[in-house]
Amino acid sequence: MGFGPSISVPSITGTQVVYPARLLAAWAILTIVSLGLERVIHRCKYWTVKLTGTHPFGWFASLDSDHQGDLRETESYTVADLKDRLDWERKWWRRTTRRGVRAVVIAPVVEELTFRGGPYLLAVTLGVAQLPLLVAGSVLWAFLHTRNPRRYRRGTLPVFVSGLLSLYLWLIGLWWLAILVHAGNNLVAIALAASEKWWRRWQHSFSPGEEYTVTVDDRSPQPDRHGLYRAYTPAEETLHVADVEPGETTRVRVATTVGLHGYAYPITESGQEPDCAESS
Repeated sequence: MGFGPSISVPSITGTQVVYPARLLAAWAILTIVSLGLERVIHRCKYWTVKLTGTHPFGWFASLDSDHQGDLRETESYTVADLKDRLDWERKWWRRTTRRGVRAVVIAPVVEELTFRGGPYLLAVTLGVAQLPLLVAGSVLWAFLHTRNPRRYRRGTLPVFVSGLLSLYLWLIGLWWLAILVHAGNNLVAIALAASEKWWRRWQHSFSPGEEYTVTVDDRSPQPDRHGLYRAYTPAEETLHVADVEPGETTRVRVATTVGLHGYAYPITESGQEPDCAESS
């Protein structure tokens, strides 16, 4: 018995009756299961590392929070480091748009035709069962996601589960719908990542590029382990600033926020960088 209204759509073998509500429910269930598996695997790795004191397969690196990479790991943060970070922040929308086009438009077409369309065509050509070859292609596709940059890396099993709906659609000949489902998955992932980024920014008092006049703290040991000095705005908000002296009042520009802290570097009162000021 059908689940919700049905529609007839073109498929490889002619037309196919599908139930959109059923497909949507399957997509939601598989997405939840995939995310749950990823969480379980992550926690298992965490407890394995914690209990054994070892880090098989480089798990210490994989257990780092994605948010720990907001500033590159150095013993100290210089003005140049913070300027680079501000440039990186200002280009965030451009990078997100490019990544979105690749993830939502290009990747679904290329990946579906390569890792599921290829095995499907091979099965039809050889006259063998399609399921084993499609499963093999999907496993390979899922495994390659473990080679992504750390911020976008996922485990083989969760990715494979998230692709089961596309695999099913290929089996019934709805290759174009499999591409759309894949694109929809990637669109949701990109949207969630962008929303998380803006949520984190919204939680802070500071935004990259903002300027403040601050007074550097001279009442406690300075600087901190990253070579930064604690400074206060007139509203008593705290910034960590590079290349300043305790007790001085200076104009600073916010480069980024990490956790609950803002990071800034000094500028001239005119807003020009000290090394870019025009000579009279």
